[in-house]
Amino acid sequence: MNLKTGILFLVFCVALGGVVVGQRLKIRSVGFEAANLQRELNLLAEEQRVLDAELARKRNPAEMMRKVRDAGIPLLPPEVQPVPGSKPNAG
Repeated sequence: MNLKTGILFLVFCVALGGVVVGQRLKIRSVGFEAANLQRELNLLAEEQRVLDAELARKRNPAEMMRKVRDAGIPLLPPEVQPVPGSKPNAG
């Protein structure tokens, strides 16, 4: 093996090593990015669960009634009023 062939072989090995190291670094960075995205997904899923529970609580009729009572709003049925333009009942 002459000097030229040895140098070419060395350059080839260094280049191949660089490609392998570059691939491993890329795989590692993609793994870290995937882990970060999974963590963000878990946080957003938890936030969605909390917001869904809050929405269900706010839509609960018993909760609405409690808030109405706490606000001091009277719970009286609306008075029957004739619709404008209709004939009143002769009862």
